[in-house]
Amino acid sequence: MLRRPNSIAVCLGIALSGWLVPSVRLLADEPVLAIVAADPPEQVAEPIRKALKSEAVSLANGKSPFFQFWLRKELPLEEKPSGGVLALDTIQEGIVLGVLKVNSERYDFRDEEIPIGVYVLRFGIQPEDGNHLGVAPTRTFALLSSANDDTKLDPVAHTDLMKAAAAVNAAMHPSNLNLQPVEQVDGKFPRLDERNDGQHKVVLLQFPARVSKSGDVTTVNVALVYDGTGQL
Repeated sequence: MLRRPNSIAVCLGIALSGWLVPSVRLLADEPVLAIVAADPPEQVAEPIRKALKSEAVSLANGKSPFFQFWLRKELPLEEKPSGGVLALDTIQEGIVLGVLKVNSERYDFRDEEIPIGVYVLRFGIQPEDGNHLGVAPTRTFALLSSANDDTKLDPVAHTDLMKAAAAVNAAMHPSNLNLQPVEQVDGKFPRLDERNDGQHKVVLLQFPARVSKSGDVTTVNVALVYDGTGQL
């Protein structure tokens, strides 16, 4: 993926518990989405592998996929979301969302390079510490951690999650992809869309889900930003 020459710099001081969101990046070519029957990569530990679907959501430029997602078969929830809309109180932070295989040069929501490899995606929440007002559309993110090191299906505590995600890139900053709510559920899942006047390219995903306490079955719909970054 080519760097956009007129990127917008957004400077924000952050520790491991926070975020830095500096620019906007767009793809040169429109990607193609496909559902491919495939087992999760061999790097994925067995406890996580068992919780994933045996199919990949593939995003490709031409015939070459740059992202492949294996989603969780059933997402455990704290509370039942209203209308399936992603909300902070519905999913425990640190929960495994799925697995991502990166096959070519890509960048995260902070504009940091994501090295080619296999990553566990966990649900992360941007802290409310007064340093992050307006830097991202939402406080909800998918945090990336190396599948070689992240081997347990159990949720990971915030501090440990930030440390694992910070080990992904050279900047030692938590690698993340922004998650946005999907309030209009008409149409099939998954599918591609755009947000913020085309500055964010998203893949709309739907997770089968179950409320842990009540056993109620539902769905959670999310828009994952696969291209584009935060802005002023």
